[in-house]
Amino acid sequence: RNLNHDSGEFLERFPALAEALVRDGAKIIVSFGPDATRAAMAATKTIPIVAVSAFVEEGLVSQLSRPAGNLTGVSILVNELDPKKLEVLKELLPETSHVAVLNDAATRIPERPAAMAAAADQLRLKLTTQSVTAPAEFEPAFQSFRAAAATALAINSSTLFASMRSQLGALSSKYRLPAICQWREMVESGCLASYGPTQKEMFELVADYVARVFAGARPESLPIVQPRRLELVINQKVAREMGLTIPQRMLDRADEV
Repeated sequence: RNLNHDSGEFLERFPALAEALVRDGAKIIVSFGPDATRAAMAATKTIPIVAVSAFVEEGLVSQLSRPAGNLTGVSILVNELDPKKLEVLKELLPETSHVAVLNDAATRIPERPAAMAAAADQLRLKLTTQSVTAPAEFEPAFQSFRAAAATALAINSSTLFASMRSQLGALSSKYRLPAICQWREMVESGCLASYGPTQKEMFELVADYVARVFAGARPESLPIVQPRRLELVINQKVAREMGLTIPQRMLDRADEV
């Protein structure tokens, strides 16, 4: 079941879609993001669910090593990566002192603000954060960032933001806010840089667990796994268009430029 993210109502459709999958006789449900995963968990206690999400941070499980019930999958390392992206952004743009943060209001990660604030304090960065619920709210958030005189943007990890990467890339260009995100696909859509796991590895890990479940493994016997490799990707075209000079050490460090 696919969703169109153009409407602010898309989150409300997850429960009905998950229930439809159960009625259709799904043998396994694969979900991406906490909202889709919660909907799948509410729809069935028996069909195995292989999810990609922030499991512990979103309260889906208490520990990665012992998933409960019919749920397992791949963790996206939110608490580790969102603060780390601020550090990478500061290294990319050493003169930056005021960073805007775009946050998905649907996420339920209580530790995130404190972790981001602690990282910002260490880096001597001022943060201006806006939380949004739908794509219609993106441009007003960018307008508020420019009004606040932010000079760079950190896009928190979110299924919504990954899905709407083209719109976010266009807004980053329009408002001349160089952005760091989590997925390289967002760099291809106009972000300045990304730091995080690869979607290719995430899909491979999901496929491996789906295969194991089809072979007879029970979800509770499969610990939630984490990606093994993180990559830094830099978009030099975006840097040139915004008049930015990326330090050579960061270009040398990048997995791809």
